[in-house]
Amino acid sequence: MGGTVCLLVLLIGFLVTNSQAQRVAADQQDSPESQALLLEAAAQDQIDLGNHETAVALLTRAIDLAPHRSEFFYTRAIAHSGLEDFDKALSDFDVAVEANPHWALPLAGRGTAHNAMGNLDSAISDLSDAIHLEPGEASLYTNRGQVYHQRGELELARDDFNLAVQLAPDSVAARFNRGVLLYAVGRAEDAVEDFSHIIAIDPLQAPSYLNRGLILAELDEADLARADLEQFIALSENPEWVDLARNALAQLDGES
Repeated sequence: MGGTVCLLVLLIGFLVTNSQAQRVAADQQDSPESQALLLEAAAQDQIDLGNHETAVALLTRAIDLAPHRSEFFYTRAIAHSGLEDFDKALSDFDVAVEANPHWALPLAGRGTAHNAMGNLDSAISDLSDAIHLEPGEASLYTNRGQVYHQRGELELARDDFNLAVQLAPDSVAARFNRGVLLYAVGRAEDAVEDFSHIIAIDPLQAPSYLNRGLILAELDEADLARADLEQFIALSENPEWVDLARNALAQLDGES
């Protein structure tokens, strides 16, 4: 059975909550910067809720009130990224990077946006600059490793994933991506170990059951594969991947 690559997407409705509106309204008599900070805090809440359009609107108001605050541009870039409006995200990340070139987050965000747009060289450059500023941040190595993997530079990708796991042994993203890479280079048993580690620390992490189950099926561990695929079906709400798991189960049942 052929393997599959599952990608974790870790992204950061549309009305501002009453409490948020009251927080902003209560401060109308304060300075424009104070009002802007309240708007930015409300926007952060909206990003956490997935309400990216509302966040963009709030942050645009905040920037109008305090255009010198580079962090507002960074946060709006995150909201634009959540809407997959990467051109606008890049524009805002550019402002944040130019205003504070020693701040790793805008560089990392811009690198991720470049990656989403297929600008892999620019993504590597930005993520490498962010790593130079924050060499102990595991997520930066994970993100750069993903780009290296996309470019087919598997040894560089492996080195980055290994560093990420060394820095953060329980990082789901680092181990998941390393597991995908290990399988791609023929180290199926090692890939199973990474997915098993994820499941041990997060038993509800559905994609790891799918990947481990598919690999175990290739390794002729039918009973273990079946258990993983059934667990994935029970946990997942993604119909496309559920269909894949069911097809894999049907193949296992046909071979038994």
